[in-house]
Amino acid sequence: MNDETTYKLFKAIEDRPATSQRRLAAELEMSLGKLNYCLKALLNKGLVKAENFILSDNKRGYIYQL
Repeated sequence: MNDETTYKLFKAIEDRPATSQRRLAAELEMSLGKLNYCLKALLNKGLVKAENFILSDNKRGYIYQL
């Protein structure tokens, strides 16, 4: 993952933290698999946090925080 991809991902998360991975991938023009890989790398480094919506019926929905 290069610096440009990281910056674009940070910017997209900052603008819409409650968006889906599928929507983020489409917005950033990358595959869902690549986005998932990038998000996991940022989560492992501690640069991004993911929390699910406690009161939501969709328990797979997450909010991403920088």
